[in-house]
Amino acid sequence: MKDSLVAFSKWYDLQMKARPLATKALTSALLAACSNVVAQIIQRKAAWREVLSFSMQALPPYSHFWFQLLENQLGPGRAALKTVLDQLLFRPVMLWYCFVTSGLLSGKRWTEVKENIRCNFAKVVVNSWKVWPAAMWLTQKYVPPLYQSTSTDLLSFFWDVYESLAVAG
Repeated sequence: MKDSLVAFSKWYDLQMKARPLATKALTSALLAACSNVVAQIIQRKAAWREVLSFSMQALPPYSHFWFQLLENQLGPGRAALKTVLDQLLFRPVMLWYCFVTSGLLSGKRWTEVKENIRCNFAKVVVNSWKVWPAAMWLTQKYVPPLYQSTSTDLLSFFWDVYESLAVAG
């Protein structure tokens, strides 16, 4: 088992260096799909369209470009400033994006999506501020730039279970 994990880690590292965008996009989509499946198990339902929509909204590697922008504009270090900018500018927009795309891709009408945003969005943003500032600071402080978005994707697995339940309305 240990040899398999070491081999997978080496292969994954190679993929991250050779094809960072594709690797990050597929990793994010796979983790989002798995987290949505867990949320559906909790809800005792099976909606494959919802799994697909949740993974599709996670597919674009937006975090890759965001972390790259922070690194290019602010340079290495400055973890506290990067965390504040992330939490105030990027995360609320990404949460809203998740509500909209997951709702529409799941087949909900725009009026239903807007109602879900009205009822749940503020609560999800506030709850994200209870969890993510520490995770973002640790990521900015200790994770090499190439792996920052993947690191947050791994941490996001648990958050996405919560978010899947909230987006489901």
